[in-house]
Parts: sequence; structure tokens; C-alpha cells
Amino acid sequence: MLDRVDPAYLSVPSRVGSYGDEAIDLAREYGRPPDAEQCIAIDAMLSYRTGGRWVALESGVVEPRQNGKTGGIVLPPVMFDFFLLKPDKIVWTAHLFKTARESFTDIRNIIDGCHALAKRVRKITYANGEEAIELNNGARLEFLARSKGGGRGIGGKRIVMDEALFLPSEAMGALMPTLAARSMTGDPHIMYASSAGVLGSDHLRGLRDRGRKGSDPSLIWVEWCAPGSWDEPGCGLGPECPHATDTDGCALDDEYLWKLANPALGRRISVEYVRAERRALPPEEFGRERLGWFTEPAGIDVDALIEKWTACGDDESRPSGRPVFMIDASPGLKSAAIVACMWRPDGRPHLEVVAHEPGSTWLPARAARLQKHRPLDWIIDPGGPAGALLPDLRLVGIDPREMSMRDMGQACSAFVAAVEDEWLRHLNDQVMLRALKAADKRELSDGLWAWSRRKSGGDITVLVGATGALWGLSVSPPPQAPPPAPMVTSVAASRSETSDLARAGF
Repeated sequence: MLDRVDPAYLSVPSRVGSYGDEAIDLAREYGRPPDAEQCIAIDAMLSYRTGGRWVALESGVVEPRQNGKTGGIVLPPVMFDFFLLKPDKIVWTAHLFKTARESFTDIRNIIDGCHALAKRVRKITYANGEEAIELNNGARLEFLARSKGGGRGIGGKRIVMDEALFLPSEAMGALMPTLAARSMTGDPHIMYASSAGVLGSDHLRGLRDRGRKGSDPSLIWVEWCAPGSWDEPGCGLGPECPHATDTDGCALDDEYLWKLANPALGRRISVEYVRAERRALPPEEFGRERLGWFTEPAGIDVDALIEKWTACGDDESRPSGRPVFMIDASPGLKSAAIVACMWRPDGRPHLEVVAHEPGSTWLPARAARLQKHRPLDWIIDPGGPAGALLPDLRLVGIDPREMSMRDMGQACSAFVAAVEDEWLRHLNDQVMLRALKAADKRELSDGLWAWSRRKSGGDITVLVGATGALWGLSVSPPPQAPPPAPMVTSVAASRSETSDLARAGF
């Protein structure tokens, strides 16, 4: 085994020095001398710049579980700040109340066992949900479980985000503005501690991507993991490896890789135990927990999707069924779209953009005129920007079916499947092609995903509209009688940039 396992990734902005030695000395005094690897991380996370201010707003450490990142890496900087620096409030948070309570108990036991620290304590609060330690000089250390809403009520000079793999981006969106008032007169710092991310670890994954680049001036990053990933595991069979325990050449069985990700292997974690874990855990769980490989969301292969979308194009496509219309709008209602989906005589769905124009004030009147086509349904995502149009739509007699978040997640999967199977047909609409090229996705719960307006590189209203219209056609009951053939009318006067492609008389 290796004597010392350096981090796979270590990124520290340009600094003047570090308080790491002082924190390490304090840890030794209270009976928790850090390992050599832990000293590397402590030194990095307590880096300061000119004037003694922290060199970065954020610092993060990612390491497999039971290697000592909480007690051996995060705790020393917190104890140093709490006992030796200017008194202020520090907040220690965790995803679960149980974890926050365990951290409180551990620190309380450390203080009880060290007279030099215990004599400086004024008060300890034990009430559930209000656990806190207060010093004689007024410094206060609070322990909280993060609520779903996240960070709006959290404030302090140092904030610990333990179990950061469960930290939602929305929580940080609520927290960051609360620290702004300290940016001039205080010295705020956010610490993240976690094992490798799960599917929903969007915020941690963003930190990892910033940290691994090594050039972020506001982030200190320390990460232990084995080389490779699920896309490039380094197995004998490559990405096609099933990662079963009887597979020759599987990276998950390489004990040298285990050590690179787990510095405590052979010290606090026995090799025999990890071998048993390998046999007991599903491969994906073992790879995440012992090799430090993040579970990655399924990305969009844009080139492959564009190729399939192009293959679905049919300039001569003629629908015969009544339409389902989906209404969508961009953030701030800067643009809006109506997209239709109808059945063709051959049983395939036909998609076309009815209108896509700047602003949104035009849409209710346009939708009212489309009622003459006797639509099977109108669809809208009430949680998106288009939800603001609902009152005006109802004034013109249109009360759309409202998609839930789960509906949207299922609709997105169904849309991509229909494209990949080359099942649907469209009119080679250039505005749809641009939207597909710009599109990105965001993860939902239970393995679902949805198109992301924030991540996408352009206006995707027509893509969201097409996705919802296809879903609406699948859930709308068929008409009682065969529909009449569509009446094709001149569309030259339409303002839509796709109007020259319309085939259903919109």
C-alpha cells in the first residue's frame, strides 16, 4: 500500500499563506491528529490572501465515505475558526437531522475531553433542532438540517455543507444572497464535504467541474478518486464491461485503484471489508462509493439526435387527424410559440410549428382563431413561463390541460425515443432544428429529465412545445367520428417564420 495518497485533484487560487499548521496543531491538542493526506486538504482550505482574508469564497472536499473527510478535514478548519479567530457565527449543516446531530455530539465530546477548550464554553444547547455551542467571547456554532428550501435562513461567517451530494442548486440560490452583506466587512466562507455525486447532484457536479479545471479564483478543490469514469472505466472490455465480479480485467476489482480513492484503506478501512463490499454492492454503487466515480446524468448526444431528427423530416407529410396544440414561452415572455401534433393516415404523429414570434401578447388571439380546427386538446406547462398566459387564454375560452413535472419528464423521454426510432414526422422546420442544436437538459427525480432553458444555448420554446404536443396527442382521447380532411388555406399572411411550412391550414 502507498504511504501517502495525494488527491487526484488539488486546486488552490494564488495565496499569501495558510493557517493550516495552526489548525493541525489544535487538532493534535484535542486528540485528533490528522493523517498526512488530511493535512494537505486542511492546508489548502485555510489558505489566505493579502490582508488575511480567505483566498476563496468556497472550498470543497470529495472523498469516499469512512476516509475521515468530516472529522479529519472539515472539522479542523471549523475548530480553528471557532476557537482562535474573531468571534462570529458558524453554521454546520447536513442533509439529514441525524447527521447534523452526530456532528454536534462529536464536537461536544471533543470539547468535553479537552480542558483548554471546555473552559472557554459558556453554553451548550441540546434541544432537538436547536443544537448549538456558544463560547465566552460570543462565538457561536450551530448545527442544522437543511430544509428543502435550503439556505434562506442560514447565515454566518463560515457555513459547512456536509453531505453535499444531496445539496440542491435551489438551496445555494437562496443562500448566496444572504452572504452578500458580509462580502465587504466580513469574510464569508462556504465549505462542502461529500462523497461522489449521485444522479441528482447538480450543484456538487458543477463544483467538481469548476474544481477539476483548476483555474477558478473563488474555489478551493480537493478530490480523491480513482482514474477513469463510467464512460472510460479502463476495463479490459472498455465501456461495454458489465462490471460483474467475475469479469476479467474490470477496473472495479483493481485494488490499487481502491487505494488511490481511499487513503484510509489499510488503516481505518480493511481491504477484506472492501472486497466484501465489491461482492455485495451493485457495480454502480461500488464504483461511486469506493472509486469516487460520480453517477452522471445521461447527456444528450446532440449530433446523433440531429441526425435522427433530420431522418424524420418529410416535406410532403400530410396529417389527417385533429390537432393537439402546445403553448410555450421563453423566460420573461420574450417569445412564445404554438406547436401542433396530429395523426397521419399511416398512424405516425405529425409535428409542425404553427407560430413562433417575439413577445407573447399576440398569442391568446391567435389561439382563439385556431379553435376553428376543433383541437383535441390544448397543453401548457403551468410551472414554466407560459403559465403566466393562463388568465388571458381563459378569457378567450381556452382552458389548457396542465402538465405536471412528472408529465414533462415522461414527455421528454417519449419525444427523444420517437426521434431516435424515426417514428414521428416533421416539415424540416429550421427553427426546430436550431432549438435542438441549442438544447440541454436538467435532471428531475426518479430518473426523469426535462429540457433546461437555463443550460440551453438559445430559445427552445418550439422544442418544449413539440415535446408537450406529442405527449398531449398520446393522452388525448380519439374523436368519436373520423375527422374531416384538413382544409389547406393560404398562409402567406402569417407572421410566423415557419408559416411557409404549414400543411394543416394553420
